[in-house]
Amino acid sequence: MGSLTTGCSGRRCALPLNQRVRRCSQLPQSMAAISRRHRFRAPKHPKLFDAIGKQHIGRTLCFLCGRRLTPGNRSDEHVFPKWLQARYQLWNQELTLLNGTAIPYRTLKIPCCRACNSHHLSRVENAVKRAVARGPSAVRALSRQTLFVWLSKILYGILYKEGLLRFDRTAPGTARLVPRPMLKTLEMHHYFLQSVRVPMCFFEFFPASIFVFRLQRSHDSRFRFNFRDMPATLGIALQMGSVGIVAVLQDGGAQERGFASYLARYHQYPLHPLQFLELVATVFYKATLFNRVPKYLTMESVKALQVIQMPLQGFSLKPLYNDWSQETYAQLLSFHTGQPFSLIFVPPERVMTWLNRPDGEPRFMDIKSLPWPGSVVGSDA
Repeated sequence: MGSLTTGCSGRRCALPLNQRVRRCSQLPQSMAAISRRHRFRAPKHPKLFDAIGKQHIGRTLCFLCGRRLTPGNRSDEHVFPKWLQARYQLWNQELTLLNGTAIPYRTLKIPCCRACNSHHLSRVENAVKRAVARGPSAVRALSRQTLFVWLSKILYGILYKEGLLRFDRTAPGTARLVPRPMLKTLEMHHYFLQSVRVPMCFFEFFPASIFVFRLQRSHDSRFRFNFRDMPATLGIALQMGSVGIVAVLQDGGAQERGFASYLARYHQYPLHPLQFLELVATVFYKATLFNRVPKYLTMESVKALQVIQMPLQGFSLKPLYNDWSQETYAQLLSFHTGQPFSLIFVPPERVMTWLNRPDGEPRFMDIKSLPWPGSVVGSDA
């Protein structure tokens, strides 16, 4: 019996020490006084590669297309859309940032031009809004590209916002919460995000692994939403009422190809929120073991941008994933579920599971008899 603590305010995933964002050191004052920098002026009407090739970042630029913002074309894009905040009363709830500080969902906005906001992104938001209202089956029926763009905008938008904020918001001269070089490493992800505004064809592959599950809803509306992410692997998970989504947005579709058929076994029952968090921990940990960097070829045709992914296996005989460590996985499982590590892990290899019965078959956990949040009964693997 373990006591669980959670809430509807999102909690960012703590990264291992070797994956945490490093603070940028500041130039010595003497060097800062003599240093010069080029002042970039964004075009009024950017071409595609102005946005993705240069990937300039700033408060006066559209985060998506790179357009220079003016009083006439500027808007602010809510990273978590207003319809989502209204449905799950997130307006005054807070999201924990990478430095441990919190920011209200309502103020989590990024600069965006009106064309991208009200036309390109609006189409995606409306489609996802309708699907979430109808439930998991409708969300699964969405095109993968629609779901990918929606999830990517949220995760990239949070990182973009953190790239505009200082690590210590009370000290304007400190390093940025997410250094610009880290955002630059997301250039290919930003490229794929352009598929919301320009035709883009992923030829015989998809860049992400996205899984949708049917969940049981808590009787308390405050606990019908949850958010988790793992920026180092571009992992993201959301609980929205009866809809649960967990995704890795830049693994070249590796988890989807390798494990989708196995995870489909959990579609037969609506999952308890605790079971969903176990799946989140599983997918997120698997993503940390992925030892490939997907490589792509891009071609511009008359109709669309064509993207081809090079084979993930390549010429290497090494498996796509490093060896699984039960103890390390149990640490991540403890973080996401709120259960004590000492209860979850029994050395040397035993880890508690709520997803499966002792015989290995999927387990149904009734939220009416095991309220969420609250005390739950565990089962050893």
